Amino acid sequence: MNAIKSLPDRIKGFLKMSGDYSRAAEYLTQNGYDEEYINMLRAAMEKAPKGRRQEEGKALIAQGLLFKGDLTAAAEAFGECEIKKLSRSLGHVFVNNYILCLFLTDKFKEINELYEKHNALVLGESSVVMRRTIGIREFIARRYENAVTVFVKAVSTDDRRSVLMIDICLVRAMLRLDMFDRAREIAQKSFPAYYGRGELTELIRKTEMRIESGARKNAGGRKHGRKNGQKRT
Repeated sequence: MNAIKSLPDRIKGFLKMSGDYSRAAEYLTQNGYDEEYINMLRAAMEKAPKGRRQEEGKALIAQGLLFKGDLTAAAEAFGECEIKKLSRSLGHVFVNNYILCLFLTDKFKEINELYEKHNALVLGESSVVMRRTIGIREFIARRYENAVTVFVKAVSTDDRRSVLMIDICLVRAMLRLDMFDRAREIAQKSFPAYYGRGELTELIRKTEMRIESGARKNAGGRKHGRKNGQKRT
């Protein structure tokens, strides 16, 4: 079963969905992130009062596009939302997911700028999405061992509703350490859940190719005394 479609009903609490957006939340728990879900959010947003409620709709749409796999559209939608108008709890989730979107599209400079500007909001709650951001920051700083440690702890949480795409982050960090065998194990187990999701699937396929290419080269390197997991220089 697709991991997204099996999300518990608590997903609407995780995304802070209420009021005009509750119907879309119920649809999400049954059908996952698809075009109909995005359309429902847009329809609800048009009827919502101007101000905070409409900005909440923009935030939910941006995150919906991200998890649907439309990375380009998601990045644009994230940038259109006025973060200061969001409630603190929704803003916390939104900003951390914004950082994830930027990470998946390799916009590291923008991540640092967003993190510095909204540092208090990013770190405002002790959540899985916050810990994912800490791992991303370690990755950007090229502290890949630290990033792997943070991602492993985050992805092992029992709170399955909010670990989405941490496995992708973990594999990316492992590849920087030439941990191809372990990255392959995680990818084979987790990545099929992301198939059929547009640009995200393209990213996954490219990552899988890097794993296999690296594993072959690493196997040759081990014949000459190089160890799997040795950091690249």
